[in-house]
Amino acid sequence: MWSLLRVLVLVVALAGPASACPDPIAVPAAHAAWTGRDLWSPEVVHLRAGGEVALWHCGFGRQGVVRPAPDLQALLTGMGRYARLHLRANAECDTVLLLRDPRGRWFFDDDSGTGRTASLSLDAPADGSYRVWVGTYRPGGCAARLTLETF
Repeated sequence: MWSLLRVLVLVVALAGPASACPDPIAVPAAHAAWTGRDLWSPEVVHLRAGGEVALWHCGFGRQGVVRPAPDLQALLTGMGRYARLHLRANAECDTVLLLRDPRGRWFFDDDSGTGRTASLSLDAPADGSYRVWVGTYRPGGCAARLTLETF
């Protein structure tokens, strides 16, 4: 009986943190669909940066706090004509960006933009669903603008 209880406690302990990590299949807060041509002129999404999930504890090896579900799911098409997809998160607080591309690759940035702005540039962007988390470097949150554009 004690062995079964120990196993159950171990399973719950191991499953707990994993369920609180960024989940690429969770229902995102917002959806959008754009073509590469649409993004030739920057598109801006207003949202709230931050969350309760510490990326460091989820195996990303990075500092930052996001929500479990993506802030945005962007379905992008016609991307083959564009060499680069650029995203940046502008806010009063220190932002981080976490992104999962259609190929299942994860990307992270903290402060590659001006000041404390998180910024990502993806070469040869593919058509498909991009899941984006806009977080903060430390716990807390603030109003933010996520900008997407192609080059």
